[in-house]
Parts: sequence; C-alpha cells; structure tokens
Amino acid sequence: MAKLYIFGIGGTGSRVIRSLTMLLAAGVDMGNFQTVIPVIIDPDKDNGDLTRTVELLKLYKSIHDGLSLGGNMQSSFFRADITTTSDVNYRLKIANVSDKSFGDFIDYYGLNNDKPNQALINLLFSEKNLNSDMQVGFKGNPNMGSVVLNDFRGDDSISSLMSNFQEEDRIFIISSIFGGTGAAGFPLLVKTFREAHSFNFANPATIEQSIIGAISVLPYFGVKLDENSEINMETFITKTKSALTYYMKNIDVNSLYYICDKLLTQYDNNEGDKDQKNMAHFVEVVSSLAIVDFVHSDDPQNEYKEFGVKEDADPLYMSHLSDATQSLLVKPMINFYLFAKYYKNHLKDTFNKAWAKDLGFSKETLNEDFYKKLTQFTDLFLDSWLQELYDNKRSFQPFNLSSSSLYESINGFTPQKPGFFDKITGKNLQGYDAIDSEVAAASEKIKNLAKNDSFIEIHWRAISNIIKTKFNI
Repeated sequence: MAKLYIFGIGGTGSRVIRSLTMLLAAGVDMGNFQTVIPVIIDPDKDNGDLTRTVELLKLYKSIHDGLSLGGNMQSSFFRADITTTSDVNYRLKIANVSDKSFGDFIDYYGLNNDKPNQALINLLFSEKNLNSDMQVGFKGNPNMGSVVLNDFRGDDSISSLMSNFQEEDRIFIISSIFGGTGAAGFPLLVKTFREAHSFNFANPATIEQSIIGAISVLPYFGVKLDENSEINMETFITKTKSALTYYMKNIDVNSLYYICDKLLTQYDNNEGDKDQKNMAHFVEVVSSLAIVDFVHSDDPQNEYKEFGVKEDADPLYMSHLSDATQSLLVKPMINFYLFAKYYKNHLKDTFNKAWAKDLGFSKETLNEDFYKKLTQFTDLFLDSWLQELYDNKRSFQPFNLSSSSLYESINGFTPQKPGFFDKITGKNLQGYDAIDSEVAAASEKIKNLAKNDSFIEIHWRAISNIIKTKFNI
C-alpha cells in the first residue's frame, strides 16, 4: 500500500487535518493510500488548534492499533493507519522562536556597524515587524514567516520523516493564503521537495519526481477588529491577491485545489496560543475531501480544481452537495453518526443480548482502554466536531442534532416507509430496535475475529444494512 504524506501548515492546516481524521474514522475511502502520515508545521507550539488536532490524531491511532483489521473484516471504521515517526510525533520541528522578536531572530540588532545591510532590512520589514514577538507565530505576516520557516529545511527531522518515501507515495500540502504561516510555508515546502537534491534527503530523486497535491484555502472567515492586534481582516484579500500572483509563477505541483467562502463568521481576534481554537467549519471538511479526491486521481498533471455545491444554502445539508461529493461522504458519515449515537445512548442497554454474551461484552468492558478511547472519540465526533459545524456560519448540518428521531435526524434524506411485507416479517422496527435486530443477524455471520474486531465489524455491518434498507444508500 502506498503512503500519503500530508503537511498541514498553520492553524488552517491543523483544522483541516482534524476534519480529515473524523472522516477517516467514519471510513471515507482512501483508495490505495491506507497509510496516512500527517505533519503539522506551526511555530506556535501551544496553538489551540494544533494541540487539539495532535491529541485527536493520537486518539485515532490508539483505536486503529487496537484493531487487527484482518480476516473477513469489511468495516471501514478507523481502517486507514494514521501514523508518524518518534522524532516528529505529528509536528515538525522548526526554529525556536520562543521569547524572541523577529529582529532578534535575524540578528538585526547585531548589525549596528553594518549600516547598508541594516538599511536593506529596514526596507523589507517595518519596525513593528522587527519588534514583533514570534511566540505565537507570524500574526498574518508571510514576509516574516518566509524567513523563519526556511529553518525547517535543514533540520534532520524532515529528512528522517521522508527517509522511507517510495515511488508510489504522494505528498499533499494544506495551507491558507491569507495569513502568515501558511502563505509563507507552502511555497517553501514545495521548493524543498522539488529541489530535494539540495537538502539532506536519503532519496532526493524519488521525492523530486513525486506527485504533489495541495489546497490553498482562501479567506473563509473574518476576525473582529482589535487595535492592539497585528491581525486585520481588511488585509486578507490584498494578501490573497499578492500570494496568488506569486503562486502562478512559482508553484510546481501536480494538483492545486482552491476553496473559499463568504466571510460569514468573525472569530475573536486571538493572535495565537491556546486561545486560538476556531470552531470546525464546512470549508475545512471540503478541504479534507480535496485530499480524498487527490488520492483517487490516477496521474494528475497540472490540474486546478475548485469546489462547488448544487445549491448555495445556509444551512448546508449533504443533499446540497454535488453527486460526486455525496458519493465520497454520505454513506460513511451516516454510518458513523448512527454508530456513535447507538454507542453513546443505547449500548449500555444491550449487555444482555446474545451477541454481547458471545463476545464476553459487559458494562465492565467499557472500562477497557480500547472502549474508553472509542467513547472519547465518538463524543468528540458528536458533541464537538459535528456541533461546531452545526453552530458555525456557514452552518453545515448533515444531521439534526436536536432531533429525538434517529432516522429523521439525517437532514435531506427521508427514510423509506416500511411496506406491507416488512410489517409481516417484523422488518418495520424503528430507532435503536432496528439496529439491535441487525446486530443480532450480523453476529451470526461473524466468526473467528478478535473481540475488538468483532465488535466493530458487527456494528458496521448492521448499520450498513440499516442505511441500505431505510435510505437505499
């Protein structure tokens, strides 16, 4: 199986990887790329978006490793292996900018006797740039970021990360274009890979000739005006135009995706650190789907792609998406949503069922490490990620999270009414009772699997049958 190296730059990179992790848990198809290696590049080590995403990646990895995924397993839940290396641990080391101003980093103040170079720097960087504390990143200044991020190219950690890169592997880069870290890091990263022979890579020719995809995220949210902050949303469009002009002539990738939206939301103006933790946004979900599209492209060459929907609606349902997008997203999202709801609200009532007794499954099982982490993940999926998408603007509402009806809560999809023979054969069960019936049937067919594999497989098959019966999906 081929490997996909995903580089998420800055806060947007972290948030897109967070959405991708949720989609991989649901079983979105990654084709031949069943090993995913996400790497976050962000100088703001305490950034709330970064730390939340890294913890989610570790949680996913632990659940995946608790499954053998062998035998006759059909389940797509947690199937892709999200992995890393010990020296990277999902976050690439870059220059230590803690407690340093930009002027200190470039040794501007050591040039007192070198007036010509000091004058040149004064032309390139404002006094505010030079005095800027980089503890929380570049605060929307790509001119600063392009200098500091050069540091990662000579670090051994990226060489170690890429040491097992092979001909069939691919690279995908996520960045925003209207801030500081992403706009600066994207072209530097592409140049690093396309000129790998100039750096300390073990396999430079393979990396240079690799298939590289990227998504450049244009403005999709605003920030509130704060006279004490260096971030001003009024500069977003100007920065975007400048970056696009540069990208047109200097970016050498096989597939380049673009995404943006109306600036419907204005977040609090947090320059970084733990307070920068934006709600999940539909644009980030779409950006993660660009990665899925990329791995299914056989031999992309000079592709430029944008995203569109059938209807410009707010809120957006999955039924508003194009047929191609629905084919990627709808079934795994509904499947994992129903599984998470069942797991959270009904599993505790099933310990006396035959399948549970056969597996040795009881309420004590939920205290085992695998199930404690599965509980944590499904809670994050329902109560954090989906709820944030629901509450944000533009709102993405694949499910009515306040509905008491399990199948009626899938927005845009109406469950089929049971027919005459369904009523006679007892197949007109509703709610969790319908899933219980399918779980009992699936458990009869699942043999010779380990306990965790059996649990996931039984429920994946049961809910897949529910979706087919009730929604013809």
